[in-house]
Amino acid sequence: MALAPRFQTVLASAWISKRSASKYVQDYIQRVQSSRTTPDGSPQSFTPPIQVQVLSIDDRAAYEPLDAINGGEDSLFHARAKQNLVWGVSDGVGGWNESGVDPSVFSRTLTAYAARAAETAFVLHDSDDVDPRDVLRRAFAGMRADRVPAYGSATALVLNLSLASGALRSAQLGDSTYAVLGRDQAASRLRARFVSAEQQHRFNMPYQLTIPPEGEIPPRDESADSALFYRPRVERDDVARAAIDSDDFGDLAAVGFDTPLDAREDTQQLAHGDVVVAATDGLFDNVRVDEVEKLADRFMLAIEKSDGAKVAEDLFGGLAYSVAAQAVANYIQDDLRSPFAERAKLAGYSYGGGKPDDVTVMLAWVRETARVNAQAKAAALSAKL
Repeated sequence: MALAPRFQTVLASAWISKRSASKYVQDYIQRVQSSRTTPDGSPQSFTPPIQVQVLSIDDRAAYEPLDAINGGEDSLFHARAKQNLVWGVSDGVGGWNESGVDPSVFSRTLTAYAARAAETAFVLHDSDDVDPRDVLRRAFAGMRADRVPAYGSATALVLNLSLASGALRSAQLGDSTYAVLGRDQAASRLRARFVSAEQQHRFNMPYQLTIPPEGEIPPRDESADSALFYRPRVERDDVARAAIDSDDFGDLAAVGFDTPLDAREDTQQLAHGDVVVAATDGLFDNVRVDEVEKLADRFMLAIEKSDGAKVAEDLFGGLAYSVAAQAVANYIQDDLRSPFAERAKLAGYSYGGGKPDDVTVMLAWVRETARVNAQAKAAALSAKL
């Protein structure tokens, strides 16, 4: 009989497309210009239509994987494999728009294939880790084997949290990055103890997976935030499975394309109370890490004082929303010294303000199961007294 996982997590995801944000911002500016306050005299609130999903992930909670989102050219996924939570983000490379290719189809398809690869990852023992780079490898190889008409390029970040050990493994290809926030006991606040670096060939040219168009490019769906993508074939023959297992992407590497084998790998050991912030570049191009720290610290202190698991989960979802909203608020400021503007300056370019982009954020709040259970029992006992 397998032992219960030592860790559990609350996973909060938030996303908004650049198109949806632009529509909201235009309307917001008009409201502010016409009246700086609401009818009751309060300031106009800045509440962009950010989508939020919050899941409590342990052995008791019902769980449904997610393989893609309607996030503009961004997408995300999450899946379970034994005592592992696998999740990640992908950002379609917008330059393909000039060639008539919709990059959102590629990123959504990639996350759909990654979710299936994670769910079906071979794990000998319940407590064994899933290899995130192998998830990315099999996802991309599966797209190639199925010959889906999802053309273009995308960056990718795949993370695996072992609920058995608390080890966080990552495979990062491009400029979708992540940070690990932990409680600094000396300063009594959350601080980033690890921030992954962007993987760039040169400024604003991240590593990316690519499938060039074959023949005629399919017509684009110009409807707002089209959500077209392809899921893996349910059944594959022996030839297709062998092609996926043996694909070393040599044909792509030979012509200079990046492959999943180029993904940077890392491992971080997580502890009770840590928060992992994973995002596409729409976040960290516009929001400094210390801004994320301040938001996280404020919300996590409120969570510590909250009464009940549902309230805590709602607050954690509020943190995900606030982090994404901060990115939107920052990138509409023309005079902001954004992280993207600072990197542009270092590369010899003149750029001011934020960088409008799709924003996708995934937050994981990691907790030790024994401590969560002990806190629940103490709360129940206190309620009876």
